[in-house]
Amino acid sequence: MTSLGLRLEAGVPVRLRGSLNKTAFLTLGDAVEIVLGREHLEALRDQATTALGDMAAVEAAEELVFDTFDAGVQARTAAERALAQVEAAERAGAAEQAEWARRAARVAIEAAEHAKLAARAASTAMDSAEEAAEEATRAAGAAKAAGESADDRTRPVALFEGAAS
Repeated sequence: MTSLGLRLEAGVPVRLRGSLNKTAFLTLGDAVEIVLGREHLEALRDQATTALGDMAAVEAAEELVFDTFDAGVQARTAAERALAQVEAAERAGAAEQAEWARRAARVAIEAAEHAKLAARAASTAMDSAEEAAEEATRAAGAAKAAGESADDRTRPVALFEGAAS
């Protein structure tokens, strides 16, 4: 089994074209050409929509994590502003408003901490899920290869040209 990793930069042309003999050519940039059979193209067609959906879901999740973290930052900033005004309210004799600002600041600080923890947990969960998906994909490939190898070992050997297997 051969493994090859390749990351294309934005703007590198990717072209797919059909050809004779039930083959297609996938061209990456100017130097890489991959010959695909019909079954490869059908598999890619079936997987493309799912992959695009997965990418959109991950992008939405990343935005949600960012938004959660950003909301926490805003809550912490608001808490700091409220606490800064507590002393001014007390000097002005507005004890009730000072206490209200203190309570609101505590709630905002707590919310900021929850948002930070949620963003961190979501980020960790996303990393774990990606690692698990990669591991499952590798395991599925290994299981498929093992199954095909077992099929090859149990297939009857043809004794003469044209014998059925």
